[in-house]
Amino acid sequence: MSSLEELLLETSQQLEARPVAAAKMGMGGVDPLGLRQINFELMDQVLPDLNNVARHIRPYIVMAWAWRRVRTIVKTSGLIGANAEQMRDFVDRIEAIYAWSQFLHQPQSDLPGRQAMQELMTAPKYHFGGAQWAARRDMRRESTGIISPLNYGPSLRTLGWLLPVESAAGVFQPDPALDPVLDEFESAIRTELAHEAFNKFGPVTVSREDAVRWGALWSLDDVTEVEREVMYARLGGDLASSVRSRGIALLAAAHEDWALAKPTADALRTRMADLPAAWRDPALRPEISNQWRELQVRQLFRLTLEGLFYWTVGTLLGGPMTTQQIARTFLDELSAGTDLPISAENWVTGAGLVGNPVTFLRDIQTELQRRPRDATLLANALLRGLTFSMIEAPKEAHRFESADRLPLLRARKDADAWKHLPPKDFLVRLIESWIMAQHAYWAVGRGLADARTRGKQIMRLRIVMDEGGWTLTPGTTTTGNPPQPTPDRLDTAYSLMAECHRFVEIGP
Repeated sequence: MSSLEELLLETSQQLEARPVAAAKMGMGGVDPLGLRQINFELMDQVLPDLNNVARHIRPYIVMAWAWRRVRTIVKTSGLIGANAEQMRDFVDRIEAIYAWSQFLHQPQSDLPGRQAMQELMTAPKYHFGGAQWAARRDMRRESTGIISPLNYGPSLRTLGWLLPVESAAGVFQPDPALDPVLDEFESAIRTELAHEAFNKFGPVTVSREDAVRWGALWSLDDVTEVEREVMYARLGGDLASSVRSRGIALLAAAHEDWALAKPTADALRTRMADLPAAWRDPALRPEISNQWRELQVRQLFRLTLEGLFYWTVGTLLGGPMTTQQIARTFLDELSAGTDLPISAENWVTGAGLVGNPVTFLRDIQTELQRRPRDATLLANALLRGLTFSMIEAPKEAHRFESADRLPLLRARKDADAWKHLPPKDFLVRLIESWIMAQHAYWAVGRGLADARTRGKQIMRLRIVMDEGGWTLTPGTTTTGNPPQPTPDRLDTAYSLMAECHRFVEIGP
């Protein structure tokens, strides 16, 4: 029986009104307009099978070795009938020990799960067994650990490091081709392999001194040449997918074109999105740069609308306003005055704005983060982001886009239909269709989906229509945190390429 059916049944059985407990519902929601999924889909067209966390080579080696060690224990100990959970528990233990040892050896290492491991940082020892370990293990397995679905887990499989074992759910084995590199890794820690943590399933105890000693032996930064070659083959070489190989080639080409010893990831992001004329050597620019630029344009469009939503929430903190009043306020903050053109065609849709989407994206991000905020600078940054997004809208829709996520092509068609309107009326249409309606659709739809699955009870709706116009929902008392661009995996690709020593060496 659904939540709605239960509510109707209970209502039908009541003879009179009665007081009920106050609803316990938190305020939340990280995708107020439902626009972010298309960003992720576009990333898969350039850098698939990567995420924003799995940035180092050594964790891939350690996890592949841990699963190979499972087979070694089964063979050498003569175990018969070792079950999947015992094997997974062993690998989870190696993963936790590795993270613990690295946080002790390199306190600033960017492995995931640091906060969840704080208890171990000063503990003289830790017992990997019992209810406490099971709770920590399960938490790391699902969210904070190296092998969780949020961290290295997916790419361990999609990059070909681990292969599923048939008829054993959740059990893996390393690609046999990895044996040479795993042999080399094991030889570096051979003097420690007698410890029970590496030789048996079930409960074991590891001291802090052990973890400190091991941290230096399998350090995150102590990557060998063989490990580099193995990783690159899967990242952008012979064993990589054709799409990822082209994306990695674009990153390498942008690095070479910058002709700097160590360009920042953001500098490379910009060059990768540049048109050929902006490259020092246009011949270096791969065709996939067009898809990368398209991704950044979509990022810009999403941040522009979420920035306008964020601005609207702040504007409504002063009280209800009609759409016309909101539009007038925005134009006032632009300091546009009477300088506006007669129609929006010469204001947004027909403006001759040129440049790089990453530059406009960063301008909006800077103004959203500025303290104290300059209303005029933010409004103008949002207007430029909107204008450039309309100019660069694609000619055809992506096959994975759905109309309810406001594809940029549909937005451009809307803008063309409104372009004869004065700027204020154009803004009214935009605010009502792209901000208010889009927000209500996704906030209510997501809330109903949560209710159907008995998920988190989160109030996502921030703005509703009231007698005095648009107003904030009860509980919305601040603007919240300003929106940010969705990480586009470039930092991960850049870090892995740097560890693979695959950038052209330039300068001292």
